[in-house]
Amino acid sequence: MKISQTVLGLKKNYPHLITAVVFLSGFLFDIFTIGRVDDFLNLVSHLIYLCLSIYLFTKLNTTFEHKRLLFLNNYLNDIFHFLAGGLLSAFTIFFILSSSITQSFIFILFILALLVLNEAEVFQKSSDWVKLLLLQFCITSFFIIYLPVTFKVTGTIIFIFAVLISSLPMPLFLKKISNESYNHSILSSVFITLAFTVMYICNFIPPVPLSVKEIGVYHNVEKVENVYKLYSETSRLKFWSQGDQDFEARENDKVYVYARIFAPKGFNEKIYVQWEKWDGDWKKSDKIALDISGGNSWGYKAYSYKKNYTEGIWRAKIINESDKELGRINFQITKSNENTPRQWHIATKK
Repeated sequence: MKISQTVLGLKKNYPHLITAVVFLSGFLFDIFTIGRVDDFLNLVSHLIYLCLSIYLFTKLNTTFEHKRLLFLNNYLNDIFHFLAGGLLSAFTIFFILSSSITQSFIFILFILALLVLNEAEVFQKSSDWVKLLLLQFCITSFFIIYLPVTFKVTGTIIFIFAVLISSLPMPLFLKKISNESYNHSILSSVFITLAFTVMYICNFIPPVPLSVKEIGVYHNVEKVENVYKLYSETSRLKFWSQGDQDFEARENDKVYVYARIFAPKGFNEKIYVQWEKWDGDWKKSDKIALDISGGNSWGYKAYSYKKNYTEGIWRAKIINESDKELGRINFQITKSNENTPRQWHIATKK
């Protein structure tokens, strides 16, 4: 009883702080419990979260009268924010894993803007706009992530289908129950649909559910059966370096890029390693195709190499057939006239 009174007292004196703490709790809870994007339990749990969030949204301005549900009247808003935090954290993680931060920076800022708006006192006291935007963002993200997983395909067509179909559930449901937020839900759906479409066209939306688990630059890659040996000159003590990012090239050296790429079960995708050199801006040098198959938790291992290169700043981008970026690595090549024996550091990847 004392605990309940203490919680209610805190809610009364610090309503927005409590809301922020609950929201962050939902965010952190999902970060530590989330599994693979193709995990069926993820799909089911996120669908339940969505349905509960929509239901609670319709009850935020009402009161439960059943004696066993009376306690919920004090915590409806907190439960809604916990569920929204859990959904946003899961979808944000999936999006971040599917692209480099550089590529998805604008999109991540968009998510953070929604979080800030949701916690701003002026919006808390105003209308249902921000909650509707949060809900619609979660619904659209759910379809964008799980439709490709379900149909085992990625690309523009499935993305457009996901965005369009996700704009319908909220307005249709609110209209059916004659909810006063119906008109606002239409505008929220249109706004989120347009926002996702524009960001997709501008290459800000990551190509979920594909993701690069590991990428590095090496002097040599050997494959024996299903074991890869990665040769680098860089000491393992330099743990922040992904292989030989400061690549010292001797005569006849090749530059290897090794990557582990995750794809869900049933996926057979063609991806590309695009080599680019900085010359005032990034100039494309080569684009090498790789076929990958999904289902391995550790990711599909693949590599590409280049033997015709010049000194300078380079990068290798992993992209899909729609030119959406999964990941990248930057490195610098310098010519070396050394002829002393090299000391190789060999990493084994099974």
